[in-house]
Amino acid sequence: MEDTAPLTNKERRENVAFLLERYRADPRQPTPLLDDDELTAFRADADERQRLFYKLLCYAALTAQPAPEAIVRADWERFSAAGVVDALYARTFDLATYSVDPPVTRGDSKGKLVDFSCLAQHRDVWSQLLPEPADPEATVDVLRATSGGALKSRAFWVVREMRRNGLWSNTELDRYGYVPDGRVRKRSVRMGLIDLPEKADTFADMKTASRALHAVMRLAEKQNGSFDLPVSMAAERCEICDALRMATCPMPHCRFRRQAAAAA
Repeated sequence: MEDTAPLTNKERRENVAFLLERYRADPRQPTPLLDDDELTAFRADADERQRLFYKLLCYAALTAQPAPEAIVRADWERFSAAGVVDALYARTFDLATYSVDPPVTRGDSKGKLVDFSCLAQHRDVWSQLLPEPADPEATVDVLRATSGGALKSRAFWVVREMRRNGLWSNTELDRYGYVPDGRVRKRSVRMGLIDLPEKADTFADMKTASRALHAVMRLAEKQNGSFDLPVSMAAERCEICDALRMATCPMPHCRFRRQAAAAA
């Protein structure tokens, strides 16, 4: 891939325009975590703002595991019904009771209690991001540090959801609102939207990927309120591309396709 010439900005702009058009025709949205009443409370009440932000951080930490979204969401609902997150926030959590009768059965989700606890212990740090981060450049670093490293690509998810819900207003945060998880990075690299190695997955790489996606998406639209969703929700599943998919792919330009043609 690195030996293939990168796409021009014109080609990238055409790719982005295609992705945005497809996304607007079928605007699939992530399942929201905070409902309308909670969003109203977040804006109006400082105490509720901190509690709801903690809830958002815990959900982000829970989703940082290799499981389908529906399964993770079901585990979250069980945690919520058992009052685990609220108890950790209120410092009334009973570990003995949890150990004997945990509300979830999957080991990945049960283990996330450590991350929830870490976030609860560092509330004095992450709460400084409220109501608005003073330093957009450091926001994802704060989120990662206060989660003990659990929030890696999901730190960017937090920024994206805060911006999408209008809870943070600083547009400087948008550079870190593109969730650079494995799927998004691989799709973006293979299409040619960004120029990074496919396996680049350090936190510094993720910051670079988010900034690069922000820049390239703005080639076709200056105000992109959808962030990475046109890529992450795209029907074109570049990360599992093969010869059959490549032959019928409607993407205007593809670096992966060029590489295959050059090798033929």
